[in-house]
Amino acid sequence: MNTVLIRDLVQHQAVEIKTGPFGTQLKASEYVKHGTPVLNVRNLGFSSVNADKLEMVGDETLERLSAHKLQTGDIVFGRKGAVERHAYISENENGWMQGSDCIRLRVKTASINSRYLSYFFLTPQHRAFMISMCSHGTTMASLNQKIIEMISVPMPDRKVQDKIVAILSLIDEKAKNNREINDNLAA
Repeated sequence: MNTVLIRDLVQHQAVEIKTGPFGTQLKASEYVKHGTPVLNVRNLGFSSVNADKLEMVGDETLERLSAHKLQTGDIVFGRKGAVERHAYISENENGWMQGSDCIRLRVKTASINSRYLSYFFLTPQHRAFMISMCSHGTTMASLNQKIIEMISVPMPDRKVQDKIVAILSLIDEKAKNNREINDNLAA
Protein backbone atom coordinates (compact mmCIF):
# COMPACT_ATOMS: atom_id res chain seq x y z
CA MET A 1 0.00 0.00 0.00
CA ASN A 2 1.28 3.44 -0.89
CA THR A 3 1.76 6.18 1.63
CA VAL A 4 1.19 9.71 0.38
CA LEU A 5 1.80 13.16 1.79
CA ILE A 6 -1.09 15.60 1.77
CA ARG A 7 1.39 18.02 0.10
CA ASP A 8 1.56 15.68 -2.91
CA LEU A 9 -2.22 15.46 -3.07
CA VAL A 10 -2.40 19.27 -3.06
CA GLN A 11 0.20 19.51 -5.84
CA HIS A 12 -1.78 17.02 -7.94
CA GLN A 13 -5.00 18.91 -7.21
CA ALA A 14 -6.52 15.83 -5.56
CA VAL A 15 -7.26 17.88 -2.43
CA GLU A 16 -7.35 21.56 -1.54
CA ILE A 17 -6.66 23.25 1.77
CA LYS A 18 -8.33 26.53 2.72
CA THR A 19 -7.92 28.58 5.89
CA GLY A 20 -11.06 30.19 7.28
CA PRO A 21 -11.81 33.89 6.84
CA PHE A 22 -9.55 36.17 8.82
CA GLY A 23 -10.93 38.53 11.45
CA THR A 24 -10.80 41.43 9.02
CA GLN A 25 -13.10 39.49 6.68
CA LEU A 26 -15.56 38.25 9.29
CA LYS A 27 -16.25 40.61 12.16
CA ALA A 28 -18.07 39.67 15.36
CA SER A 29 -20.69 42.30 14.52
CA GLU A 30 -21.73 40.18 11.49
CA TYR A 31 -23.03 37.33 13.66
CA VAL A 32 -26.83 37.13 13.84
CA LYS A 33 -29.35 35.22 15.97
CA HIS A 34 -30.80 33.27 13.04
CA GLY A 35 -28.96 32.29 9.88
CA THR A 36 -26.36 29.85 8.62
CA PRO A 37 -24.21 28.15 11.29
CA VAL A 38 -20.49 28.90 11.46
CA LEU A 39 -18.26 25.99 12.43
CA ASN A 40 -15.66 27.14 14.95
CA VAL A 41 -12.95 25.27 16.87
CA ARG A 42 -15.27 24.68 19.86
CA ASN A 43 -17.63 22.82 17.52
CA LEU A 44 -15.03 20.27 16.35
CA GLY A 45 -15.18 16.77 17.81
CA PHE A 46 -13.45 13.59 16.77
CA SER A 47 -14.73 13.30 13.20
CA SER A 48 -17.94 14.92 14.41
CA VAL A 49 -19.61 18.28 14.87
CA ASN A 50 -20.66 19.57 18.28
CA ALA A 51 -23.65 21.79 17.55
CA ASP A 52 -23.59 23.51 20.96
CA LYS A 53 -23.02 27.27 20.97
CA LEU A 54 -23.07 27.69 17.20
CA GLU A 55 -22.69 31.20 15.87
CA MET A 56 -24.66 32.26 12.79
CA VAL A 57 -24.21 34.58 9.84
CA GLY A 58 -26.80 36.09 7.55
CA ASP A 59 -27.23 35.39 3.84
CA GLU A 60 -25.29 38.49 2.77
CA THR A 61 -22.23 37.55 4.84
CA LEU A 62 -22.42 33.93 3.69
CA GLU A 63 -22.57 35.01 0.04
CA ARG A 64 -19.67 37.45 0.45
CA LEU A 65 -17.58 34.71 2.06
CA SER A 66 -18.90 31.88 -0.14
CA ALA A 67 -15.36 30.49 -0.64
CA HIS A 68 -15.64 29.35 2.99
CA LYS A 69 -18.91 27.44 2.55
CA LEU A 70 -18.62 23.84 3.65
CA GLN A 71 -19.64 20.84 1.56
CA THR A 72 -20.51 17.28 2.50
CA GLY A 73 -17.24 15.35 2.78
CA ASP A 74 -15.09 18.31 3.83
CA ILE A 75 -12.79 17.80 6.80
CA VAL A 76 -12.31 20.78 9.12
CA PHE A 77 -9.39 21.18 11.52
CA GLY A 78 -9.00 23.76 14.27
CA ARG A 79 -6.02 26.08 13.93
CA LYS A 80 -5.69 26.66 17.68
CA GLY A 81 -6.18 24.52 20.74
CA ALA A 82 -7.27 20.92 20.23
CA VAL A 83 -5.41 20.34 16.97
CA GLU A 84 -5.90 16.57 17.18
CA ARG A 85 -9.65 17.00 16.60
CA HIS A 86 -11.46 17.49 13.32
CA ALA A 87 -14.99 17.49 11.97
CA TYR A 88 -16.21 15.42 9.05
CA ILE A 89 -18.92 17.44 7.33
CA SER A 90 -22.06 15.39 6.78
CA GLU A 91 -25.15 16.30 4.80
CA ASN A 92 -26.48 17.94 7.99
CA GLU A 93 -23.71 20.59 7.88
CA ASN A 94 -23.61 21.02 4.10
CA GLY A 95 -23.74 24.76 3.33
CA TRP A 96 -22.49 25.88 6.75
CA MET A 97 -19.52 28.22 6.90
CA GLN A 98 -16.07 27.47 8.26
CA GLY A 99 -14.98 29.80 11.02
CA SER A 100 -11.92 32.01 11.23
CA ASP A 101 -9.83 29.59 13.27
CA CYS A 102 -10.49 26.58 11.04
CA ILE A 103 -8.71 24.97 8.10
CA ARG A 104 -10.70 22.98 5.57
CA LEU A 105 -9.46 19.97 3.62
CA ARG A 106 -11.58 19.18 0.56
CA VAL A 107 -11.13 16.08 -1.61
CA LYS A 108 -11.28 16.95 -5.32
CA THR A 109 -10.94 13.48 -6.88
CA ALA A 110 -13.06 10.33 -7.01
CA SER A 111 -10.00 8.20 -6.19
CA ILE A 112 -10.07 9.31 -2.52
CA ASN A 113 -12.91 8.69 -0.07
CA SER A 114 -12.90 11.69 2.27
CA ARG A 115 -14.53 9.59 5.00
CA TYR A 116 -11.52 7.25 4.81
CA LEU A 117 -9.23 10.24 5.46
CA SER A 118 -11.39 11.27 8.40
CA TYR A 119 -11.14 7.79 9.91
CA PHE A 120 -7.36 7.86 9.42
CA PHE A 121 -7.24 11.21 11.25
CA LEU A 122 -8.76 9.43 14.28
CA THR A 123 -5.85 7.01 14.67
CA PRO A 124 -3.63 7.39 17.72
CA GLN A 125 -0.56 7.75 15.48
CA HIS A 126 -2.06 10.63 13.56
CA ARG A 127 -3.31 12.39 16.68
CA ALA A 128 0.13 12.07 18.29
CA PHE A 129 1.72 13.47 15.11
CA MET A 130 -0.60 16.49 15.16
CA ILE A 131 0.09 17.23 18.81
CA SER A 132 3.86 16.88 18.33
CA MET A 133 3.90 19.10 15.23
CA CYS A 134 1.70 21.82 16.73
CA SER A 135 2.99 22.15 20.29
CA HIS A 136 6.55 23.45 19.97
CA GLY A 137 6.97 25.22 23.32
CA THR A 138 3.73 27.17 22.99
CA THR A 139 0.99 27.54 25.56
CA MET A 140 -1.64 26.75 22.92
CA ALA A 141 -1.09 24.29 20.07
CA SER A 142 -1.28 25.95 16.68
CA LEU A 143 -1.92 24.37 13.28
CA ASN A 144 -1.28 25.75 9.79
CA GLN A 145 -1.52 24.58 6.18
CA LYS A 146 2.16 23.58 6.05
CA ILE A 147 1.67 21.13 8.93
CA ILE A 148 -1.41 19.62 7.25
CA GLU A 149 0.65 19.20 4.07
CA MET A 150 3.19 17.15 6.07
CA ILE A 151 0.59 14.54 7.09
CA SER A 152 1.46 11.12 5.69
CA VAL A 153 -1.55 8.92 4.86
CA PRO A 154 -1.61 5.22 3.92
CA MET A 155 -3.55 5.27 0.63
CA PRO A 156 -5.01 1.98 -0.61
CA ASP A 157 -7.05 2.00 -3.82
CA ARG A 158 -10.57 3.42 -3.66
CA LYS A 159 -12.31 0.03 -3.37
CA VAL A 160 -10.30 -0.79 -0.24
CA GLN A 161 -10.96 2.69 1.18
CA ASP A 162 -14.69 2.15 0.65
CA LYS A 163 -14.60 -1.25 2.40
CA ILE A 164 -12.76 0.25 5.39
CA VAL A 165 -15.32 3.08 5.58
CA ALA A 166 -18.24 0.61 5.36
CA ILE A 167 -16.89 -1.47 8.25
CA LEU A 168 -16.02 1.48 10.48
CA SER A 169 -19.34 3.18 9.73
CA LEU A 170 -21.20 0.07 10.93
CA ILE A 171 -19.17 0.08 14.14
CA ASP A 172 -19.92 3.80 14.61
CA GLU A 173 -23.64 3.17 14.12
CA LYS A 174 -23.67 0.31 16.66
CA ALA A 175 -21.79 2.47 19.19
CA LYS A 176 -24.26 5.32 18.65
CA ASN A 177 -27.22 2.94 19.15
CA ASN A 178 -25.65 1.59 22.35
CA ARG A 179 -25.15 5.13 23.70
CA GLU A 180 -28.79 5.95 22.96
CA ILE A 181 -29.96 2.77 24.72
CA ASN A 182 -27.79 3.55 27.74
CA ASP A 183 -29.08 7.14 27.83
CA ASN A 184 -32.68 5.88 27.73
CA LEU A 185 -32.00 3.37 30.49
CA ALA A 186 -30.34 6.04 32.63
CA ALA A 187 -33.33 8.34 32.18
